[in-house]
Amino acid sequence: MSLASLTTGILVTGVGAPPGLGTLRSLRLADADLNLVAADINPLAGGMFEPGTPSVVLPSASDPEAYRAAVREICTDRKLDIIIPGSEAEIAALAPVAREWTKAGLRVPVAEPDVVAFGIDKGLLLERVKHVGLPHPQTLQPSCVDDLADWSGGFPCVVKPRTSRGARGVGYPGNADALTSMWRETAAAHGPCVVQQLIPGGAETVYTIGSLWNRGDLIVSTLHRKLQTNPPTGGVAIAGETVDDPELMAAGLAVLEASGPWHGLAAVEVKRPTPDAPAYLLEINPRMWGFGYLMTLAGLNIPALLVRMLAGREHLTGHIPSTFPPYTPTRMVRSWQDLEIPPSTETSR
Repeated sequence: MSLASLTTGILVTGVGAPPGLGTLRSLRLADADLNLVAADINPLAGGMFEPGTPSVVLPSASDPEAYRAAVREICTDRKLDIIIPGSEAEIAALAPVAREWTKAGLRVPVAEPDVVAFGIDKGLLLERVKHVGLPHPQTLQPSCVDDLADWSGGFPCVVKPRTSRGARGVGYPGNADALTSMWRETAAAHGPCVVQQLIPGGAETVYTIGSLWNRGDLIVSTLHRKLQTNPPTGGVAIAGETVDDPELMAAGLAVLEASGPWHGLAAVEVKRPTPDAPAYLLEINPRMWGFGYLMTLAGLNIPALLVRMLAGREHLTGHIPSTFPPYTPTRMVRSWQDLEIPPSTETSR
């Protein structure tokens, strides 16, 4: 069956960032007849102007009730029956109602709130992997400045917010005085922070294990690595390539299995400084990963498989290649695309 016959329409959110925009483009490539609606909190987000795709502006998910009300209204008005959220904040807002909405016919492929929490709170995730004995950087979770005296992981180290996105708020103090100063500033701006051992290696030593789950059952997993990031010290990937490494794949899936059961999309970032070193956990992203479109180019369209999975596992038959890995060697670089957009209706100043 065609993809369009399995859904009345799909709301893809967060289209101003690579996960949402890549999802939108992957679905359009999979079936041009799909009823897709792009959404973002920013009316000038690039994905809001994808050719042939209507768009809507959503309120911030920082107000979960208002966000959920807006999403329900949009899906009802436009006859949409699937939501693919593109950001952690949106997933956190939708997780408490996902099962209820799905039973009512509006399918929301996100995990239960207690599982989603592992993809939002780095401190919580690190406690879980430490408990089950998986490789992770030495970590301190100070509750006050005095706790920093317990840091024994050497310098430079890493200071990062427990709930940050990308490289926001991440710093690399080189001594104890710098650690104290940076921890104060970061905690004031971003909330509770963790201090971690700095794992050596550049962007090319950071790997992402992407995965699609159906109520705890793994449908398919992928593996790629970053080749370059912005900023270079770590952040949004601007170049990457697919990877075939069963040991790295198993390391990432072990983290997801320890923190699950997952439903929908989830990705693990690990860092392996040398081929013979362990793969140290960095974080989980409980959504489509930023380089998901790389897999579409490599022959494995994850968003299309997600839609088929939501329609029933039988609709996946014949759509997942029997080879491992189920994708071809592919490299991708992100580049700017200049788009002309409609003139504003507001008076120019």
